[in-house]
Amino acid sequence: MQSEYGQIPQNWRYKLLGDLCKCVTKGTTPTTLGKDFTDSGINFIKGESINDDHSFNKAMFAHIDEETDNLLKRSRILENDIVFTIAGTLGKFALVDSSIVPANTNQAVAIIRTSKISPEMLYSYFIGEWQVEFYKKNTQQAVQANLSLTTIKNLPILLPDKDAQKHYMNLVEPLIKAMRTNFAEVERLSELQNQLSTRLSSSR
Repeated sequence: MQSEYGQIPQNWRYKLLGDLCKCVTKGTTPTTLGKDFTDSGINFIKGESINDDHSFNKAMFAHIDEETDNLLKRSRILENDIVFTIAGTLGKFALVDSSIVPANTNQAVAIIRTSKISPEMLYSYFIGEWQVEFYKKNTQQAVQANLSLTTIKNLPILLPDKDAQKHYMNLVEPLIKAMRTNFAEVERLSELQNQLSTRLSSSR
């Protein structure tokens, strides 16, 4: 079958990302509502909280209290959401697991919550840089580069037929699981290193 994007197998279709999602939204900085960040509480993810390797830098999480989270309930982050930076450093992304939630975010990070495509499949497309050229061409230049939610939603996504999706995910899911295991191990070793450094410093 021929599409505007080239030859694709029969029964495969290009769909806009927004049509495959339950929601695509973004957050708000608590200070715009007169609320302050807290020393602990609900995780608040900023652009710098997302690493280039698609893991989270938990040391860069801010925090908010439950009252502020209730005010920002539109931008609550759920497990299996994809978070995607849309201001400043564009295009960093990560797949949310249970260790991250409860969490919220600001206007520099989009929340992508899928419904008609598995989050792991979309995540793997992003890892394959499916989105790079499209978003590069549609970046808005202002004081800092940014992507609108409309642009995020308009990304064309190739949706295979059900059998092909099942076969693809049988290949991809073990790789994503291995990535998550690796991220957790790196985090554990980093925490261990910090503990050892603290002990060495205190023993001098």
